[in-house]
Amino acid sequence: MRTFLLFLVYCLVVTPVGLLSRVVGDPMARRRHPGDKTYWTRPTPSRAG
Repeated sequence: MRTFLLFLVYCLVVTPVGLLSRVVGDPMARRRHPGDKTYWTRPTPSRAG
């Protein structure tokens, strides 16, 4: 019974969240754009002062 519930949670929660995140975009900017020569991104300066 526990295996079935885990399978159900996976199918109803985890899979739709993963598909939705692919459709919405790349919130962590993990994909490399074709014109970029490097993966480096400049850090934004903090406002701690």
